[in-house]
Amino acid sequence: MDLIIFFIIIALLSGLVATSLGGLPILIIKDGLHSRKFDIGNGLAAGIMLAASIFSLLIPGMEMGGTLPVIIGFILGVLFVLLLKDRVHVFYFKITGEKPEPSLTKALVVFLALTLHNIPEGMSVGVAFVSGSLILGIQIAIAIAIQNIPEGFAVAAPLISAGFSRRKAFSYSVFSGLVEPINAIIAYMIVSQVRNLLPYFFGFCAGAMLFVVLNEMVPEAQHGEYFDKSTLAILTGFIIMLILDTILT
Repeated sequence: MDLIIFFIIIALLSGLVATSLGGLPILIIKDGLHSRKFDIGNGLAAGIMLAASIFSLLIPGMEMGGTLPVIIGFILGVLFVLLLKDRVHVFYFKITGEKPEPSLTKALVVFLALTLHNIPEGMSVGVAFVSGSLILGIQIAIAIAIQNIPEGFAVAAPLISAGFSRRKAFSYSVFSGLVEPINAIIAYMIVSQVRNLLPYFFGFCAGAMLFVVLNEMVPEAQHGEYFDKSTLAILTGFIIMLILDTILT
């Protein structure tokens, strides 16, 4: 029982708390978000997520279930985001009765893609703990927590640009992190059934994330006068995640 409580606490810290921490600057930053702070922050998050998609999703997925399941999941993930881009404004209209601006459509796509990306991350924490290796569980949780901090900012910042209040954008950031501990607990309880599906989940979320990073986040980070700085931030984020993946796993 003590181990289960410890696992739940770690899952909450790596998912909900870390993502919320990343969203906190949204409540503090007072100048425009289309600035050096946004470009560098968004670039850092993009670099970390780019590396995470490769080293934390694609490679482990192939090691776990082979190349074909990951490729299938990857293609489905890309198609899902493409469909989402075409349909998210329809869902928004049905819920609110209003047509979203293009910036809001982009922000909602990023939010949904990052929230989806957090599902297999939570599962990986649950699977690691149920494997019987406490050290492995802690290592994976730390790596995911560090990655989630800039993701929290990446969720909230586009919503601010789309006209959301700072508090509402922060709440979306918190919600995106909430799915991780929930899925960690689910995976912990039914890991024997989930294990065979994880390569597909990893490929699916890697495809969705890479599309969002390359199609939305990188261009957004490099849209202004801080092009070189945002490029360095992307590369820095990639290196940080590469080092963490090597050290912690």
